[in-house]
Amino acid sequence: MSDRSESSIASGEDGKGRIEQIAEAALRLFARYGYKRTSMDDIAREAGVARATLYLHFKGKDDVFRAMLAGLGSQVETRCREALAAPGPFAQRLAALMAAHHGTAFIAFSAGEHLGELKAVMVSIAGAELVAFEAIFIDLARQLFEDAAAQGEIAIERSGLPLDTLIATIMRAAAGAKYGELPSCEDYLLRLREIAAVFAAAVTNDRALRA
Repeated sequence: MSDRSESSIASGEDGKGRIEQIAEAALRLFARYGYKRTSMDDIAREAGVARATLYLHFKGKDDVFRAMLAGLGSQVETRCREALAAPGPFAQRLAALMAAHHGTAFIAFSAGEHLGELKAVMVSIAGAELVAFEAIFIDLARQLFEDAAAQGEIAIERSGLPLDTLIATIMRAAAGAKYGELPSCEDYLLRLREIAAVFAAAVTNDRALRA
């Protein structure tokens, strides 16, 4: 490999690392201050980079926000796959998957008061990234349900709902558990475990109940 090729690869790796560094800094600021109150100068300072470096990678705050959400999605997907691979009964694995996805996202934005604003920003400027983020849970939850059904641990039809509707309802329950008086991170994770227990009970088949 030529020196030029090696240099290009190193530069690409450095650029990826810098983007991740900026995205993580932006996540901290958006969670702490919200989207409107966070400036590009704030993000550069938090990330420890020059303003010119920030604009080398991003055209503006919208681009940073999208990169932040995509980066969070990558972290969440890794945690979700780890949760799915762990042994345990169906209810436990469903709870772990919900904690890895919904719980990780909630904790990332745990300042709380800006959740509504940030969700509105996601919808308005980061629709594709939001869909991709939600698809992580949808795809892995489907895999979890189908694998458990194939092993005879659950019977999806016991719920009276098609699988896609069942998963969508779990997601709505997880979203609803945030609102009202905003829970602490610990309370939200407890609520997710309770939701998982209810949905697992709805599909556990008679053979598994007798075991």
